[in-house]
Amino acid sequence: MEKTSKYEVGQKVNLVILRETDLGFVVQINDVDEGLLYHGEIFERLERGQAVPGYIKKVRDDGRLDLVLQPLGNFGSEELGRQILETLQAHGGFMPVNDKTTAEKIYELFGVSKKKYKMALGGLYKRKLILIKEDGIYEVKA
Repeated sequence: MEKTSKYEVGQKVNLVILRETDLGFVVQINDVDEGLLYHGEIFERLERGQAVPGYIKKVRDDGRLDLVLQPLGNFGSEELGRQILETLQAHGGFMPVNDKTTAEKIYELFGVSKKKYKMALGGLYKRKLILIKEDGIYEVKA
């Protein structure tokens, strides 16, 4: 992997899965460079040759690139919040999921990491759109 500074943290890129290693998957970035998706950052099945969108997580001092499959930070939380609200409404205002739900279940329902889900859930809670209880989340009726 050559040293590169043409990428910025958070930048959306096109990835192609090249091979699996002990750490994760080596991927081709924008048909040019290589980077690594760590196993702990992957919440879906990946196959060699598969094309997926990704994001630059870190540009290392040696120029190597760490990647993730979901936007970093709060980016995308508002859109995910809308998706959670719509799903909650479709289920009559209650779902038996909360901030303690397993990462696997969250990915199955919403296609995101638990961290992203909790960020979006927190945003909905702060805006007083939901209640979070032990048995799940409830829509707050206006």
